[in-house]
Amino acid sequence: RRLRPQAATPGLIAPMVAPSFTHPAVRRLEAMPLRFRLVAILLVLLTVSLVALSCATAYLTKRDLLGRIDAELASVAAPVANQALDDLDNVRVGLPTGYAFVLMQPDGTHVHEANPTGESLHPDVPRIPLGDSRIRNATPFTVTSTDGDMKWRFIAGRVGNDGTFAVGVPLRSMNKTVARLLLTSGVISALVLALCALIGSYAVTRAFRPLRQIEDTAAAIAKGDLTQRIPVRQADDEVTSLSQSLNSMLGRIEESFAVREASEARMRQFVADASHELRTPLATVQGYAELHRQGALATTEQADAAMERIEGESKRMTGLVEDLLVLARLDDEPVDMQGEVDLTVLAADAVADARVRAPERTIRLIGRDGPLVPTVVHGSDSRLRQVLTNVLANALAHTPEGSPVEVRLGQVEDGDGGAAVVEVIDHGPGIPESERRRVFERFVRFDPSRSRGTGGGSGLGLSIVAAIVAAHRGRVGIGETPGGGATFIVRIPTGISQPAPIGR
Repeated sequence: RRLRPQAATPGLIAPMVAPSFTHPAVRRLEAMPLRFRLVAILLVLLTVSLVALSCATAYLTKRDLLGRIDAELASVAAPVANQALDDLDNVRVGLPTGYAFVLMQPDGTHVHEANPTGESLHPDVPRIPLGDSRIRNATPFTVTSTDGDMKWRFIAGRVGNDGTFAVGVPLRSMNKTVARLLLTSGVISALVLALCALIGSYAVTRAFRPLRQIEDTAAAIAKGDLTQRIPVRQADDEVTSLSQSLNSMLGRIEESFAVREASEARMRQFVADASHELRTPLATVQGYAELHRQGALATTEQADAAMERIEGESKRMTGLVEDLLVLARLDDEPVDMQGEVDLTVLAADAVADARVRAPERTIRLIGRDGPLVPTVVHGSDSRLRQVLTNVLANALAHTPEGSPVEVRLGQVEDGDGGAAVVEVIDHGPGIPESERRRVFERFVRFDPSRSRGTGGGSGLGLSIVAAIVAAHRGRVGIGETPGGGATFIVRIPTGISQPAPIGR
C-alpha cells in the first residue's frame, strides 16, 4: 500500500540531522593538534612494530629451544629407558637426573613413575598403548603437571612387546628463557618508544615551524593587516613552494583590496561631488520659486529675470546629468566602434565650432609634420568628436581671452603599427606637473576663480575624454607649451584599433 505523509504538527519542526558513525576514539584523535596526531600515529605504528617483532622473536626462540629439547629427548630416550629398567631390575645403575620416566603396560596403564628432575611438580602423562601413533612416529608431545601449571616435554617408545615408556624433561628453563626475552624486549621497546616520542615531538615541532608561521600570518591577515607575508625558507620543499604561492596570492589580494578601496573612495567622492554640483542649481531654482510664491517678483522684468535664471540652472543640471550618464555608459558598456573615422574632418569641425563660440580668438588647425592629410582610425565618430570638442572647449575656458589656440594633427610610427596624434596647444597659465595626473579625474578643477555658477564647467569634460580615449586603446596626457601654457596630447592607434573589453 502507498504510504500517506502525515501532517507536521504546528510549531514543531524536526531538524534532519545526519547520524554520526565516527568512533569516539577517532573523534578524540581528530580534536588533537595535528603535530600531536602525527606523533601519536608514529608511536602507535612503532608500538605495533615492536610488539610484533618481540612476539616473532619469542616465538622463533621458543621454537628453536623446543626443537633442541626434542632432538635431545630423541637421542637419550632409549638409554634413559634402559637405565630405568635396569634400576627396576635391581641393577642399581641409577636413573639419570633431569629426566622423568614413566613405564606403562601394553594397554597404557601406568606401572612405574620416576621424577629425579628436582621439580616438586609431577607430569600428567596420558595413557600410551602399544598402537599409539606417538610411538610409531616417535613424535614428542607436551603435557601439563598434575599439581601445577608447568609443562613437560615427553617422547614415547616401546619396551619390546611388554609395554611402553615415556621419557621427558620439564620446560621451566625454556619458559624462563622466553619470559626473560620478552621482558628484555619489552623494556628496550619502552625505552625506544620514549626516545622516539621525544625525538619525534622535536622533529615534528621543528618541521611544523613554517606552518605555524603561516598560521600566525593568516591570523594577522584575518585581523586586517594585509601587509603581512610568510617568511620563505631557502629549502627546496613543499612548504617553501606553498609559502611562495601564498605570498603571491596575498599580494594579489592586497592589491585587489587596495583597488576596491580606491574604487569605493572614488565612488564616494563622485557621489559627494555630484551632490554638491546639483545642490547649487537646485538651491537657485528653489530660491526663485520661493520668491515667486511669496510675491517678491512684482514686476514683469523681475519675473523674466527669475525665469531666465531658472532656465539657465536647469540647463546646467541637464548638462551635468548628461555628462554623468555618458561616464556611466563608458564604465559599463564598450564604445560602439562604427568604422573608419577621419580625425582631420572631426578636428576641422571642432575648430569651426570653436571659432563661432569665440570669434575673438585665433584658433588654427595645422599639420604636425607638414600639411594636413587624412588621418583615419577605427572607432566611434560621435565619441571621437566629443573628445576633440571637450579638449578644445577646455583650452578656451582656461586661457586668457584673446590668447591663440592651435590644434595640431598628424601620425607617428611605432612598434604597434602607428598612431594618430592630436595636440591642442594653448598659451595660458599652464598646469603644474604635480597636478597633471589629477586633471582627468572626475569633478577636479584647479581654477578657483571660475565658480560653477558663472560659466565654470562641471569638471567632467576631461574625465569623459580620458574614458573615450581609453576605450579606443589610446592615451591622453599633458605636456608643456614652449613659452608657457599646456599641450593636451591625444594618441589613438591607427593600426588595429579594437574596442576595449567590458570591465576594463
